[in-house]
Amino acid sequence: MVTEWGEPLELREFPLTAPDPGALLVKVDRATICGSDVHAWDGMLARSFDIRLPIVLGHETVGRVVAFGDGAREDSVGTPLREGDRVVWAHEACGHCYECTVLRMGTMCPNRQMGFLMSAEDAPHFHGGFAEYAYVRPKAGRLRVPDDVESEWAAAASCGLRTMVDAMERVGPIDYRHNVVIQGAGPLGLFATAMAAMQSPRRLIVIGGPAARLEVAAEWGADLTIDVGVRPSAEDRLAQVQDATDRRGADVVLELSGARTAIGEGLQLAAVNGRYLVAGTVGGEEQPVLGHLIARRNLTIIGSLGAEIDAYYKAMELLRSQRERFDWNRLIGGHYSLADATTALRRMQDFSETKAVLVP
Repeated sequence: MVTEWGEPLELREFPLTAPDPGALLVKVDRATICGSDVHAWDGMLARSFDIRLPIVLGHETVGRVVAFGDGAREDSVGTPLREGDRVVWAHEACGHCYECTVLRMGTMCPNRQMGFLMSAEDAPHFHGGFAEYAYVRPKAGRLRVPDDVESEWAAAASCGLRTMVDAMERVGPIDYRHNVVIQGAGPLGLFATAMAAMQSPRRLIVIGGPAARLEVAAEWGADLTIDVGVRPSAEDRLAQVQDATDRRGADVVLELSGARTAIGEGLQLAAVNGRYLVAGTVGGEEQPVLGHLIARRNLTIIGSLGAEIDAYYKAMELLRSQRERFDWNRLIGGHYSLADATTALRRMQDFSETKAVLVP
């Protein structure tokens, strides 16, 4: 658990408690590390969220059911659950605020319980996935993981892919007419590459790094990859995109990197009447933007944050149905014990890993 920002994680023991009505207790099978876990560990998220240490990181988790609260023997789509079944689960929204009730957007709930940001001192303690056990809260959506979906894939998809499922629906149709640029080659960017490739765009371009990630992007359907380490100049990258799109620019640009200058660059990459989605930037410093480009190019700006349990279901189905087309294992990195979780975080931080896996 995190006891000080950026310092080595500590191992502690807490008593297990029986799940409340509607809740589940699960034994963690696999937990993958998200960039948000890294930023929760290094203290960046503490600038935007009220976080009381210590916290147990981990929100990309697959667990096997070991105990049921009353009324919890089905998942969110009515599939019966039994002891030993693997499940993924969402954050818990309150269900009685304006955002939940009128907007029907639990991801915008101001009272949402995000387990990996909740103090481990508060029972039932096991709020995050970097642990031997985890607690699925009573109102949290949950899904049984299909038998032909590996636990590592399901864990990684329970944040990155479900986020992209919702984001791509918000973007709207992509087809043979459209040039698509993806900013970022992390898990979000790679999942987006696969989803965009399935729609056969005119050109699919991925900007990011390191080179190993861009190799996966090319394998999964990118027509052109641009390595920011090789081409550090935004002007150079813009020229490459212009050349690849017959000087039109990108009809759809997806900002999935979170880089400080990404939005300013992305707006310049967009074509007239283009669509610009921001899902990678959720915190950090201010970004310089040429605001007049939005009006002069008649751009549509789309924000997307997280997703609800329907996107988890669609993500599991995508993993299952497309497993022959995309080698999901290309996304998965090294496996680490809980004792080595700090090493895994550091390797995620320096881009040595695309998706590190914890095996309690």
